[in-house]
Amino acid sequence: MGRRYRRPAANKDPKKEEERQGRRIGGKKPAPESELGVSKGERSRSRSRLGRAGKKGRKNKKEKKLPSVGLFVTKELNIAIETTKATVERIARECRAKNKRFRDSEFDLEYDTFRCLHGYSEMAEAIGKDVQRVTEIFSKPVFFPEGGAVHSASIRQGSLGDCYFLSALATVSGLPGLIEKICVARDEAVGIYGFIFYQDKGWVSVVVDDMLYTNIPQYESLDREAKGIYHEDKEKFESMARKGGQVLIYAKAGTSNETWVPLIEKAYAKLYGCYAHTEGGQTREAIEDLTGGVATNLNARDILDTDRFWKEELSRVNKDRLFACAFDDVDAPEDAPWQTPTVQGLIGGHAYAVLRAAEVNGKRFVILRNPWGQSEWNGAWSDGSKEWTPEWLKFLPELKHSFGDDGQFVMEYKDFLRYFTDIDRVILFNNTWTVASCWLTVPITPIPSAPAYGTLSFHVNIPKKTNAIFVLSTLNDRSYRSLENDVNVTFEFSVVEVGDLLPLGTGAPDRPFSRSGALEIELEAGDYVVYVKLDQSRKLDPSSDYADWNVPFRTYPDITNPSSLVVSKILTSKVKALSLVQNWDGVGEADYLVKSLEEVIKDDLDEMNGDDNDSDFETDDESGSDSEDGGEKSSSAPAADASAGPKPEDGAVATTGELPPTPGGEGGETVGEVTVPVPDGSDSDDSDEEPSAIEWVDLLEDKGEEVALGLRVYTQTKDEPALVTGRIKSADETWEW
Repeated sequence: MGRRYRRPAANKDPKKEEERQGRRIGGKKPAPESELGVSKGERSRSRSRLGRAGKKGRKNKKEKKLPSVGLFVTKELNIAIETTKATVERIARECRAKNKRFRDSEFDLEYDTFRCLHGYSEMAEAIGKDVQRVTEIFSKPVFFPEGGAVHSASIRQGSLGDCYFLSALATVSGLPGLIEKICVARDEAVGIYGFIFYQDKGWVSVVVDDMLYTNIPQYESLDREAKGIYHEDKEKFESMARKGGQVLIYAKAGTSNETWVPLIEKAYAKLYGCYAHTEGGQTREAIEDLTGGVATNLNARDILDTDRFWKEELSRVNKDRLFACAFDDVDAPEDAPWQTPTVQGLIGGHAYAVLRAAEVNGKRFVILRNPWGQSEWNGAWSDGSKEWTPEWLKFLPELKHSFGDDGQFVMEYKDFLRYFTDIDRVILFNNTWTVASCWLTVPITPIPSAPAYGTLSFHVNIPKKTNAIFVLSTLNDRSYRSLENDVNVTFEFSVVEVGDLLPLGTGAPDRPFSRSGALEIELEAGDYVVYVKLDQSRKLDPSSDYADWNVPFRTYPDITNPSSLVVSKILTSKVKALSLVQNWDGVGEADYLVKSLEEVIKDDLDEMNGDDNDSDFETDDESGSDSEDGGEKSSSAPAADASAGPKPEDGAVATTGELPPTPGGEGGETVGEVTVPVPDGSDSDDSDEEPSAIEWVDLLEDKGEEVALGLRVYTQTKDEPALVTGRIKSADETWEW
């Protein structure tokens, strides 16, 4: 299962009770496998990178200026920025007219505390004792530091288990000007702030007020002894105890008056519904949310050539990629189970930011940061260690490091690889990149079946030779992760050029059941098919799983291990053995003797060749719009406008690529996204059927019958994205979808 980094439970030793952040917990995901139907009206979109105007460099061949990296530039980014700025300006203007500060009715910490803190089944563990505005907490608040850029040293984790997000903030702040692009608009006098984040559907806007949770109660709530400490002087209590960033219960900017850290944390909580939904996660996914980049994870044990990894990957940190790291929790000693062991000062299950990588005086160093703002590495090259001889101390400025318990520390590269097994990497894009995507709902077989290709595939047209990144993922479910999933899904995918039998490359999640898997590859112009192999994990209980099925009553055997992964593997082994028996009745053949990837490709080629032969007998029709054939759309055809034109016939697919012009846009320009209807496969034409009054219950209860999967294809083809077409193929025509 995927792991999340979060704050652990309090220490079990009452004498040493303290809050820690960073325990890793299992991730949750939906899942699929098998059979029929194309999904219901699924979203299909293409986002085009737009060039950013900039100063022209000098014509010097030796100093060729490369496009700068940063936020993933799409038209949606420009729209999100302009929308956020306009919203902030409009609200600020209205507030001034009413002589009121802004109060966010959608995320009101004071009057709607429960909803802001807690999810459907998740509760925030640390709850503030009061709510104060920024201007009440700080005497002279500043959003960003005066006269300078943001710095990772400003970030301090509070009582919320979101070390992964704060490590992402520290990592992103290493690229000059990047954080400033995320915080796009504000009016500090009125108390309104606008941010942008990247989601499955592109860039979105989040606006918040300046109310924050604090850990110091009001004077009237103090007991007699506490009041006595301040000589029962309320004004002294207010000025001493309820002022400064240290009163914040969640993230803060150290001891400074900076407010960007707690406010962007609040905006992130609003993005996902509540503070509880931000506890526990992966740093790489948070960096994706902040930048629109593509994230992968690498186990340091799997690195083949560490010298190559340094030169081609880690040394490029803050150039076109960002890094973070972690390692698993360390088990407590048997004679002291309440302890939480550290490794040379490092904390297991806790996220660290990689700030820099530098080769100095013949040695390779990695500079890292703990989002707590303290608790550092105490091994070789730690602050004040014996390695720092007078000769080496003079290289501290080159490493941009100084001694002090501020959470930042230096490790030699070999020690970094030895102690940090999980390395997160996020690729950032310049404005030469574009992306096309297609999302489909895939049906899942309700039985423990073997992992197999054939149900889901995507056709991809690449317009010209390019570097490409294929990303297959489930939906980002953080905003509704409180809802339990009955099924988890994992997958593998292979990219095959049309006409070939062998894949050019294969991608998969870095950990089973992680949210996404990626493949980086160089491709020529042409047509490709992405074949997806699906696997699922569910807890088997035949008595309840098939209670609604029209099957005769029977008793079921006790299942010692109810994991479908275990049961399906055993059943596959048994069916393979039985297949040697000449008079075998074939029970389980379809589900456990699955086709290989090569066999699936051959079937597709045979089908394509059959379609080509059939076309010789079809009537001439240049547009093809009157064809009744339910086959796949041509990969070269642009997606239809969802707001006009006939609905595709049964068998049509979701497509993204070239999009029709939108009002206000230039003709022929590729724009944001378009929804192409995908038929549900039903023969019923009753479109007036009233929705069920309990339809919301079906959404609330995941029955493990389907999963949404999307393929994103990033190409370095400027304003000419790939064209992506999804297909769901059924082997059992008795299924209806």
